[in-house]
Amino acid sequence: MLDVRNLCVDVRLHGENYPVLENVYFTVQNGESLGLVGESGCGKSITAASILGLLRPNVHISRGVIDWNGRDLSRIRPKDYQSLRGRELSMIFQDSLSSLNPLMRVGKQLSEAYQIHTPLRGEALRRACLEALEQVGFIDPEATMKRFPHQLSGGQRQRIVIAMAIAAGPQLLLADEPTTALDIITQKKILALLKSIQKQKNMSLVLISHDIGIIGEHCERVAVMYSGWTVECGSVDEIMRDPLHPYTRALIQSMPGTHDKNSPLPTIEGRVPSLTERPKRGCMFYERCPKRCAACRGEIPVIRLESGRRVKCVLYAEGGESRG
Repeated sequence: MLDVRNLCVDVRLHGENYPVLENVYFTVQNGESLGLVGESGCGKSITAASILGLLRPNVHISRGVIDWNGRDLSRIRPKDYQSLRGRELSMIFQDSLSSLNPLMRVGKQLSEAYQIHTPLRGEALRRACLEALEQVGFIDPEATMKRFPHQLSGGQRQRIVIAMAIAAGPQLLLADEPTTALDIITQKKILALLKSIQKQKNMSLVLISHDIGIIGEHCERVAVMYSGWTVECGSVDEIMRDPLHPYTRALIQSMPGTHDKNSPLPTIEGRVPSLTERPKRGCMFYERCPKRCAACRGEIPVIRLESGRRVKCVLYAEGGESRG
C-alpha cells in the first residue's frame, strides 16, 4: 500500500539547504500497523508531513519515492492532494486542542469533516456524527455535539479528532504522538481505541512515538529513526527480541521496567545532533555509539537480512560483527 524508498527532504535556513531526512525507507501493507520510533528531532513528524504533502514552504522533497498504491506522492501537485487527504490518507496531530477550532461547537466541526468528503446532508449527516461519537466512546453524543473544545478533557478532545480523521473512511491513518499530553490511563484508552477502529475498518496505521514500549505493544512492524535516518526496520517481535542497531538496543534498554528496580535506569549519553551539527559523512549515531569504529566514518550501508529485516550499520556489513 505504502512504500517509502530513499526519501530525502531538505530545509532551507539562512540561505543554505540542510538535509532533514536522508534515504528514509519503510513499507506499510494493507491493514497493517507500523510504528515510527525515535527521540525528538529524529524526523518522524517530517516523514508524516512528507507523505501527506504538508511540508512548509522552506522544506521540500529533494529525492526519493513515496509510492502510494502505485502513485508517487513526491511528484504530485499540491492541489492533487485535495482528493487524497481525508478520503485515502488522514492524520491525527499531537495537540488535539490546536487541531480544533475553539470558537466552534464539536458538532459543527465534526459535520464539516463529513460535508467535505461525503454527500451526507441534513438528518443523515447528523446521524453519522452521532454514530461517529458513539464509535469513539462518547456515552452522550447529543450533549457532546453542543460543547466547545475547552469544555472537554484532553482525552475527549483526542476522541473528537479521531472521529474527524476517520469520517471519510481513509485507507491509511497517521497518528503523530496522539497521546503525548494525556495521562497514562487515558493514553492506554486512546491507543486501544485506535487499534479497535483499525481492525473494524481494516485500515492501515502509522503510529509515531518516542516510546518504543508503546510501539512494541500496539504495532506489528517498526521503523527506528535517528537524526533523519531509518536505522532499522522489521517486525516488532524480531526487533524487540533481538535489536541489531546500537541505537535500537539503547532505546529498548532504557525502557522502564526492563531492569532491576534497585539498579539505575540506563540512558543514552548525549543528544540528537541539530541540523547544523549533523556530520557530512559517516554514521549519525557515531558520537553516542558504544560500538563505534573507524569504518563508521565512511559510507554506511543498509544491510538486508534473509527475513527481510533491514539495518543501517557497518557492524552487519561483510566482515563485520553480526552481534555485539
